[in-house]
Amino acid sequence: MPRPLIDTPQALDAAIAAGRQARRAKLLRATHNQRIRTRVALGLSGCIAIGALTAFFLAGDREAAALIAMMACITISITINFGQAGRKKVIESLREMDQSA
Repeated sequence: MPRPLIDTPQALDAAIAAGRQARRAKLLRATHNQRIRTRVALGLSGCIAIGALTAFFLAGDREAAALIAMMACITISITINFGQAGRKKVIESLREMDQSA
């Protein structure tokens, strides 16, 4: 007869606690990485906005500047929305873990 992997209730409780702790650490790392990605994306979107200003002032091309500025605004708004949604999802997962503990 095969022997069970976890043969005592204390070992089972310890394994469950270790699994929860690992999951919590993974979610916290995900939150931190999400913040870094959001900051990088916003920085790159700022570069696009600077490109729009450059196109307007140096080249005098209003159509190109308007198009680039519109792309920058859309990129910035999408980045902010996805960043907030990602953080909200991770925070909700952490709350559910805390409530189930």
